[in-house]
Amino acid sequence: MINSNYDSLNDNTLAALTKNGDEAAFEEITIRYIKLIFSLASKYNIDGYDVEDIAQEGLLAFLIACKNYDEKGGASFKNYAVTCAKNRFNDLSKKSRKKSSVPDKNLVGLESLSDAEDELSVEDYVLEREYLKTMLKHLDNLLSIDERKVFWMYAHGYSYNEIAEKIDSTPKTVDNILQKIKKKLRG
Repeated sequence: MINSNYDSLNDNTLAALTKNGDEAAFEEITIRYIKLIFSLASKYNIDGYDVEDIAQEGLLAFLIACKNYDEKGGASFKNYAVTCAKNRFNDLSKKSRKKSSVPDKNLVGLESLSDAEDELSVEDYVLEREYLKTMLKHLDNLLSIDERKVFWMYAHGYSYNEIAEKIDSTPKTVDNILQKIKKKLRG
């Protein structure tokens, strides 16, 4: 349950509290930004992803933004978070275009979105917040510590080579870990 005192805190403070593991602060800041993340996600048409998939990637980027934000960098939290989400969407789009071919059965068509569809109801906010909370707990329970490190670096947009360098390994090992993570997530 969200602490009613959190709604009076600014985004920078909520991001700092989130960085220190305060789940209520993360819930509050997510409620503030979930509509924006879904709105940004709806502007991308990425083969193999529907709007909800893209938005989930945006929510992961948002979580990473909360955990990495440092107001000493000079950017507002909003600008930093939006940039992180857009970078993640752009990375997905680039990776999608690099695929040699995707079977038609795996493609999901996007209906044209009206302005009314961009707005989330209060019920949708609550459902998305609960879904994200459940998803993050599931990831923590499913993945080993090393897998979580690789997953979050990958989600943050690091290349295989950059991840390999950070974990003192090879790009092939990174690929193997990511394949293992994908199998776990599907299974």
